[in-house]
Amino acid sequence: LMAGARAEEPRPISESLPAESLPAMAAGLSDSEASGGDQPWWQFRGPGPAGWAVDAELPVSFDVESGDQIGWRAEISGRSVAGPIVVANQVISLASDGLEQRWLIITSHHTDDGRLLWQQRLRATGRPYSHPTSANAAPTPVSDGSRVYAFFSSNDLVCCDLQGRLIWFRGLAVDRPQAGNDVGMSSSPILADGVLVAQVESQGDAFVMGIDADTGQTLWQIDRPRRANWASPICLTTPQNQQLVVVQSRDQLLAIEPRGGKVVWELPLACSSIASCTWDGQLLYVASGGTTALALAEDARSADIAWQNNRLSSNSASPARAGELLLVLNRSVLVAADRVSGQLAWQLRLPEAGSLWASPVVAGSRLYQFTEEGDCFVVEIDSQRGQLLGRYSLGDSVLGTPAISGDAMFVRSAGALWKIGR
Repeated sequence: LMAGARAEEPRPISESLPAESLPAMAAGLSDSEASGGDQPWWQFRGPGPAGWAVDAELPVSFDVESGDQIGWRAEISGRSVAGPIVVANQVISLASDGLEQRWLIITSHHTDDGRLLWQQRLRATGRPYSHPTSANAAPTPVSDGSRVYAFFSSNDLVCCDLQGRLIWFRGLAVDRPQAGNDVGMSSSPILADGVLVAQVESQGDAFVMGIDADTGQTLWQIDRPRRANWASPICLTTPQNQQLVVVQSRDQLLAIEPRGGKVVWELPLACSSIASCTWDGQLLYVASGGTTALALAEDARSADIAWQNNRLSSNSASPARAGELLLVLNRSVLVAADRVSGQLAWQLRLPEAGSLWASPVVAGSRLYQFTEEGDCFVVEIDSQRGQLLGRYSLGDSVLGTPAISGDAMFVRSAGALWKIGR
């Protein structure tokens, strides 16, 4: 632990959890077991990341009052705008609580019935302050299937195993105390080639750092422009099975070799400081000039513009993929385009949507978009049109992006964690 940090022993796993299941949890289940036959949802916007659970079948509607299609609801103290992730049979979520939100909380709930499995609490070492609508628990955690890595706005980085036991803790602001702003940091960490990548960019200090996931030791660090940036890095895997970390800012896009920190290529693109990039295995979609699609060279050592469409403008939400379509939210208007050509396919207005901070997720051919007020729009997607199937409310604010596992969606609202679907 860094000097001044405080940690509590994880609260014990529920006695109702069979002891024989613990080794499987610690080792992590297979991808198919972890996600009902689809890829596991171990990071912000799930596998890809493209926000698309290909084979999932979520309910078309849900009702909180009657309990229809509400699997469970688990109350969580503290505040969070981070999305949950699903690892094996655990839903991992974050919260920050106490005076100035200085308590950093990681919780694990069982996917089947929502019972609390464990809770880890640590004391922040950096600046915990944020806008009233945000929280110190803002970035979405990430997992490799056997460990959980949680990053907080205070630039505190926590690694624990799937039983909640602390492995290592880093207070990044100990060395870079000027990193942070009063609005709050929210860039989510990623894993690539055994390296945890954290992007910390603010007016006071700015850098992107590669950290050994096993030990917590710094492998490399690159200084970044000193400007506020809330977008998250992504890891893309090329057809040649090479991994690259892509980092965006308001004036450039970098591709970094994850293990050594070498910049592989750089493009002078004015990127969004909120909406993150999306990768579909062929093209990289960047919120720049509307949307700019990049095609990587065969050796991934360079990237060229495949198409650009200024009518595909992302506001706060990151783009998602659904089959051959790229889906972009421009405030309350959902815009669909052919992902290969960039040609517009259709538009659909989400009526009286209000503020949208969560990114959309797609299950099969249906898109689910939560509003800050806690309403969920359900849209049927095809190549010809988008059809609004309904609007349903949790009755509690939602700012974090949901996670999908099997045929269920897990949502973190202001005061609770929800399972939608039986």
